[in-house]
Amino acid sequence: MSKAASPKSSGVNAAALLTLLELENNALDAPDLIALRYLAVNRPRNLIQAGHIFWITRRGNKVKIEAMSSQSKVDETTPFIQWMTQRLGKQARQGKLSRLAQLTIENSSEDTPFTYPFTHALYAPFAPEPENGGLLFAREYPFEEIDHRLAGRLAKIFGLTAASARIRKRRKPKRRKPFALWTGAALMALALIVPVPMTTLAPAEIVTSKPYILTAPFNGIVEDILVPPNMPVEKNTPILRFVDTSYQNEFILAGKEEAIAEAKLRQAAVGSFVSDGVKSQVAIAKAEKALAAARQDYARERLAKTVLTAPKEGLAIYSDPADWRGRHVTTGEAIIQIADPAKLRLRIEAPLSMGESLNGGARVKLFLDNAPLNTLDASLTSASYYAKSMPGGHMAYEAYADLEHKEGQPLPRIGARGVAKIHGNKVPLGYWLLRRPITILRQSLGA
Repeated sequence: MSKAASPKSSGVNAAALLTLLELENNALDAPDLIALRYLAVNRPRNLIQAGHIFWITRRGNKVKIEAMSSQSKVDETTPFIQWMTQRLGKQARQGKLSRLAQLTIENSSEDTPFTYPFTHALYAPFAPEPENGGLLFAREYPFEEIDHRLAGRLAKIFGLTAASARIRKRRKPKRRKPFALWTGAALMALALIVPVPMTTLAPAEIVTSKPYILTAPFNGIVEDILVPPNMPVEKNTPILRFVDTSYQNEFILAGKEEAIAEAKLRQAAVGSFVSDGVKSQVAIAKAEKALAAARQDYARERLAKTVLTAPKEGLAIYSDPADWRGRHVTTGEAIIQIADPAKLRLRIEAPLSMGESLNGGARVKLFLDNAPLNTLDASLTSASYYAKSMPGGHMAYEAYADLEHKEGQPLPRIGARGVAKIHGNKVPLGYWLLRRPITILRQSLGA
């Protein structure tokens, strides 16, 4: 007859069973593989006396240590992990990691500077796929039969739990019902054909409408500009003065020539009473006097043009007086604009991709840099057919739009810059979204 178990041994077995059940519950409740591995290499010490517990994964004969007791993370570059990996790889090549078995971890002072104290090891492969890895227990003395049974049970618990966690991670989402998919596709297709205006953004500037351009009446040198820039002027106000030294001298010489011609005419008239031969000189003297008078009138007219006056009231717009003093100008060169501050329009540098939408009457919204929260409405009136080179070096279409002034709205300042949003022809939403990729693709492929 077999001996009955003692009360002391029964208490020990019951405590071990309770510990095993609690460990199994903790494994089933682990939120992920990282927590499961940490649990597997630390908590079994309450059941099996071990110095180290390792979580091993295998790919054929290639072995990797995923977790180690008392370590939150395994660093594969440390000498100990590399040494242990080599020893386990040798065991895998010998076929010793395919079943529950007790192993011996060899120490050699030739290839490592340290001696590993836990030379006795017990390897328990995972279930249901033993070839994928297992748990390795290491200590200083051999393992007993009870240790083999507990290690096998622990390997099954953690192996099955890990396999279940990997299956949940790879589980595909549920396929949606075909009706919902077809409905979404139909709604998207309908949205792509909704007509929307072709819009674009372009730099814009406030300019005057039909300003009077004050030009140089002759070739000369500017002596001074008599009014500050961007200041209002009245009609006939002197604005600019040329250097008039040569014109003043010409006028003086023309006056002296006229005086000489007047003296010759008087002398010829007196002589005509004494001698009939002198009468013929009277006609010549009259012609010379008329020529001298014409020269003096011409010189007076040119001298008067050395001071330019405002042809109408408005703002005198130009850059800087210092830029013009002493500057040589040619006949017809523009110098100053006389503009009406109440007659404004919008000058737009439209991009080349917007050329087909620059139609008369197109709606424009202006966002000025100095007033970004306020918008101004305008209507496109004209646009150039050919692109021009702009001051920034880029090519663009020059377009103009009339501002729609609202009552109580202050007029913008001449020269104010901002961004204009041009509303062109209506196109399907799909084309509006894909026009840039289509353009880039065609330019790249040359199609």
